[in-house]
Amino acid sequence: MDTDQPSIVRYRCENFLLTPEEWYEERGFVGNVTFPCATIHDAASGKIAIYYGAADTYVGLAFTTVDEIVSYIKDHSVTRESDTEIGKR
Repeated sequence: MDTDQPSIVRYRCENFLLTPEEWYEERGFVGNVTFPCATIHDAASGKIAIYYGAADTYVGLAFTTVDEIVSYIKDHSVTRESDTEIGKR
């Protein structure tokens, strides 16, 4: 979102940040599903721990940084005219 005008979408990731890749994410009660549940952020280092559900059967833990997430979103961003302001479609 734009810092000065938060109704303006600056970046929108074209694909998912977290996708099923491991066997425990692909096989379970609901297969091929990963969904974030909680995060822990260390502001001093920028590190993030993401707890996530895997196949609705397991709990996973992934690690990344704020900078890696922001870079990924910017590198894989696709915005449309309708994304730039709330209420405009």
